[in-house]
Amino acid sequence: MAEVTMCQSCGLPFNKEHSHFIATEPDGSKSIYCTNCYKDGKFIDPDLTMEEMTEMIVPILGRTFGEEEARKEVTTVLPTLIRWKKS
Repeated sequence: MAEVTMCQSCGLPFNKEHSHFIATEPDGSKSIYCTNCYKDGKFIDPDLTMEEMTEMIVPILGRTFGEEEARKEVTTVLPTLIRWKKS
C-alpha cells in the first residue's frame, strides 16, 4: 500500500510537524491512522460516527480557519477517508 499523507480516520496531515502522531500496528508497522484515533490495532472509539468526528474536529480547526471554513473542509475530506468509506 502506498504511504498515506493523512490519517484515514480524522484527516490529520502526516507532515513533518505531525509525523509523531502516526500510530503503529501491533506488528510495529506504520498505521494509516493517527494516535488520536487508533491504538493497539483498534480504533480508540470504534462506534464513533462520521458526524461525531466532524463535531470533534470543527472546533479545533475552527481556531485556525474559522468554524465555517473548517466545517466545509472537514465535510469534504472525511467521506474520502478509508474509515468512512466502509460505512
